[in-house]
Amino acid sequence: MLRSSGTKLVLASGSPRRAEILSDAGITLAIQPASVDEYAILANAPDLVSAVQQLALAKASDVAVSNFGEFVLGADTIVVFENEVFGKPESPEQANDMLNRLNGRRHQVITGVAVVNPVGESHTKFVSTSVVFRNLEDSEISEYVSTGRPLDKAGGYGIQDSSFAPVASYDECYLNVVGLPMCATSDLLEESGFEIGASLVCAGHAVSGNSGDTESL
Repeated sequence: MLRSSGTKLVLASGSPRRAEILSDAGITLAIQPASVDEYAILANAPDLVSAVQQLALAKASDVAVSNFGEFVLGADTIVVFENEVFGKPESPEQANDMLNRLNGRRHQVITGVAVVNPVGESHTKFVSTSVVFRNLEDSEISEYVSTGRPLDKAGGYGIQDSSFAPVASYDECYLNVVGLPMCATSDLLEESGFEIGASLVCAGHAVSGNSGDTESL
């Protein structure tokens, strides 16, 4: 199998949270956001699990074209509430609406992750996490929206935003809700031939039927 030799990983995402998670794991990064038609992929995928993996792979493949010989990682996270996909809100009003609909209720966060290796082989995985919001006051939502922080986050919130702390409980994978499940990511990198040293595990992620993988060579 192809093995890396201390090479960098190209992250096909502009997400500062994904970059931070990977950097904290000791991985040397180059960052190059992808340009793909996310809405078209979501609309044409047979289901949401397929969609997030297709989106992740489309991002990784897009960036791999200009980074021949490198390992490229793409990821995409969606929030699903009552069979509706919540992406990044396009306005404060939309963020407010999303948060009010999620308030006190359960939703799913699904992340697809893909790696394209230097010889063009690709591998994808997904992780799904069930999240329950606490009961938020209207004033809490309004104050949070006024900060502008919801506008770059799927579903309009960050589980890591400690001053807002919207989440009452979640199952399995905290980092999946942040935007990059390192359990699945470390597995993908190893499968792709990228040497990451010690196994990387998400806090609170127990391996179960909520994670899956597909492989395309």
